[in-house]
Amino acid sequence: MRAIGYFRVTSDIKQGVPSPLVEQEKGFSRFCQERGYQPVTTFVDVDSGDRVSCTQYQRMLRDIRKQRENFLVVVKSLCHLHPDSQETVRCLLELDGLGVMVLATDEALDDPLAAALQVWSTQRQGEGSGERVREAMRLRAIRGKGLGKPPFGYRIGADQKLEVVPEEADTVALIYRLYLQENRGVRLIARYLNERGITTRKGGRWSIVGIRDILRNRAYLGTYSRFGVRVPGSHPSIIPVHIFDRVQGQLSAKPRQGGYARRSPFLLTGLAYCGYCGNRMISVNRSQTWTRHKDGGKSKGEYRYYQCQSRANQSVCQYHTRRAEDLESAVLAALQRFSSPDTREQLVKQPAPAVDYQTTEQSQLAKKLKALGRKFRGYLDQAAQGVISLEELRTMGGGLVRDRQFLEQRLALLEAEARQEITAEQRRGYTFEVMANLQERWESMTFPARRALLQYVIDRITVYDDRVETLLRL
Repeated sequence: MRAIGYFRVTSDIKQGVPSPLVEQEKGFSRFCQERGYQPVTTFVDVDSGDRVSCTQYQRMLRDIRKQRENFLVVVKSLCHLHPDSQETVRCLLELDGLGVMVLATDEALDDPLAAALQVWSTQRQGEGSGERVREAMRLRAIRGKGLGKPPFGYRIGADQKLEVVPEEADTVALIYRLYLQENRGVRLIARYLNERGITTRKGGRWSIVGIRDILRNRAYLGTYSRFGVRVPGSHPSIIPVHIFDRVQGQLSAKPRQGGYARRSPFLLTGLAYCGYCGNRMISVNRSQTWTRHKDGGKSKGEYRYYQCQSRANQSVCQYHTRRAEDLESAVLAALQRFSSPDTREQLVKQPAPAVDYQTTEQSQLAKKLKALGRKFRGYLDQAAQGVISLEELRTMGGGLVRDRQFLEQRLALLEAEARQEITAEQRRGYTFEVMANLQERWESMTFPARRALLQYVIDRITVYDDRVETLLRL
């Protein structure tokens, strides 16, 4: 097995080769010799003060991707991948996604990921600040003090408790009346409100999710519920108890319709938009069972498709759908057309649009990176608590790590272009390199890797009934 040595030292030692580096190199050579590994190369990152360098680590990743061979990465200890325990876990998932095993010369590790997760969990518990914050918020909840965004129909008053917003409260009462007295479902209620210009707090259109949340929320009884604490009579009620209870009974009695499940992973989720209303298209899994006329037996069909979100959630627009397999095939065919030499040359050299890099895509990418960070920490919490397994962490966390890689690459290119260090043509050329990599390795790539690369090269997919338009990130 071919082995790569990765070393991390500090710049505190001014003269000659830092002794910690010499020690790591000797340990790496000895480790390989004892176990019969073939040392091929080494990479060294030098930290300075509070600045952690990952330049050589990134270079190592690029070399591994180019070689497409099986490697071992050998470090002195796992913390040498990165001093921050969360980043150590991320590095392990990143290398795992490349099929690379990590070994440490100074640590006997059955599973490096499990060991790194334990270090992260211990440090997290040691900080303790998060628990203190949660306890303080729990005490506020016991006193009926408002926390976070108040439910529609309320605002946080001067005494920090919920108080009624009259015009919003009227809408809440209307929703309950339409559901209970007029027997309208959540979809028809959303349509009723949207057609009459009755908006949400932010001035948007109502969705079936928003209607259902209001019908389920005990806050309208005057009960405040947060952090497992329930405080009856903490604020004025909007809905009487007998009406609320009847609504809950009716909601519970209604069966789930049609076997829908919108949370299965789809390749183009977040990229596809309805060409008629401009809203996103959501992914839908549907199971349908029917009785055959010939023999009375049962048949079952499974359907996967993209559907206009405005129609599905807000009961506006029309019933615009596209089978998942058909839409994904159309998009891949479009990428192949874009990759032809003539088309590529034309697109790379087209004039750059006037873009305010500080307020458009750069800021959007920064927000996405923060959201990925929060989601990643959530996965680590769940894995540390045993809610998800290490294999699930590898799958879900590894997907987030790949998403982060491409977002960071895109952001770095945009920032370099804004500083005039590269041209728009050079940035576009890199996009086509990613596209070529996507097509070359498509069959061997995992679903998260395919999805991450598609999100990198595609800006928007506009779906019409008779055509699909794919816009690249150029």
